[in-house]
Amino acid sequence: MHVYYKFGLLLIFLLSVSISYTAPAENSENGKSKSFDDDYYDYDDDDDYNESNSPEIAANRQSDSTSSTTTTTFRPIFTIPRRSSHVLEPSCPRSCLCLEDFKYVQCINAQLTHVPLDLPKTAAIVDLSHNDIAELRAEDFSGLAKLVEINLSYNLLKQVDKEVFNGLDRLRRLRLTNNHLTTIDPDTFAGATDLALLDLSNNTIVQRTDGSLLNQPSLTEFTCFNCNWTGLPEQIFSNLSGLTSLRLDNNDFKRQIDTKAFTPLKNIVKLKLPELNQTKIEELCQLLNTIDIISFKHFDISCFERVLGKSFNDSIIWATDSPTSKLATALPSTPKPTALLPPRTAANRKPHNKHMASNETTATVAKAGIMTETEISTSKDTESSSNQVAIDPETINTLLICIIVLAVVGIAVGLICRKDIGGIKTKCCRTSKPEPKDQVHPTEEIPLNKLA
Repeated sequence: MHVYYKFGLLLIFLLSVSISYTAPAENSENGKSKSFDDDYYDYDDDDDYNESNSPEIAANRQSDSTSSTTTTTFRPIFTIPRRSSHVLEPSCPRSCLCLEDFKYVQCINAQLTHVPLDLPKTAAIVDLSHNDIAELRAEDFSGLAKLVEINLSYNLLKQVDKEVFNGLDRLRRLRLTNNHLTTIDPDTFAGATDLALLDLSNNTIVQRTDGSLLNQPSLTEFTCFNCNWTGLPEQIFSNLSGLTSLRLDNNDFKRQIDTKAFTPLKNIVKLKLPELNQTKIEELCQLLNTIDIISFKHFDISCFERVLGKSFNDSIIWATDSPTSKLATALPSTPKPTALLPPRTAANRKPHNKHMASNETTATVAKAGIMTETEISTSKDTESSSNQVAIDPETINTLLICIIVLAVVGIAVGLICRKDIGGIKTKCCRTSKPEPKDQVHPTEEIPLNKLA
């Protein structure tokens, strides 16, 4: 019983610490005085949020606050933060899925005809691929200063105005593959001053003959796969001097190319081209000092070995010359029966479980460079605890009240059992021992003077 008594005293002490009394309210010149704690809790009240719209109710509340002289505020020790009604939570478009605290907005196959205007301001990656967007408006991405990547592949875009990307100083990757683009103004992406990757593959892009294709010195990776190009004008890359990776394969150059077009590319290290004749390949190896391997459809050329004096045939790297293929041919293998796979549909392309989808999302956001290592580890911890059930704050408060009631009951029982009040200790606590029935009482001693 002493243990329950002490435990109850401890809970009463903690309860007394968590309750504080404020001094009597002093009437100021305006007849109103309010403490910081009252202001804090007023912001959490949904009714107080509309005080400006209902002046009569506000006046009644002012009169009630001035009439009270003493204010008691309950502060639980283990406080649960509550979201203020004045802080607007980011909203997610109805046809999209927002992940990673509204940093990754996924609107794939949402049958959109325009970019949603209610994209969250915290968005860093916006995936709008596989939709029916035919036009980009100037206000589509306005105010989204944190954007790092935009994917508009597989849409119906025919042109892109340069006002669309104004103010996107953090934009690093832009994908416009599989659209209906034909003409691109050199200053289309000038508003994205930090743009590093641009993919225009599978678009019929008309080349400029009097200047650079784009005025984008910050661009480091450019891809125009299957852009229906038949040649390269001499000045097409004049304002793209920062390129380190260039992919132009699956264009019909008829094995001929103007190698002078690559003169501004002083930092190029990755280059993939359609089939060229031997003379043009050797000219490229002599012109591009920073590149080692030039990739083609069926083979690669090592410019490093060619410069060292090896013949052209010895500098060719075939696809079967990789160490993996050699190891595969050296080791005997048992043919495995081929199983018929079901046709790949949109349902099959979905992740098998939520955990896999969450891992892919985290990897995508981490690759975009918007999450630090600490945030990645925090997101993994959140994923591991996603199966835990959230407890309502009201439930926690109810449990605390129950514990306090049990503590009071324990103290009362301890006091009753410590002092026998009204015989309750004897009846309830069973402290008296019953006399055994078979006990033999000793014979009484009779004094000698009473024997006569």
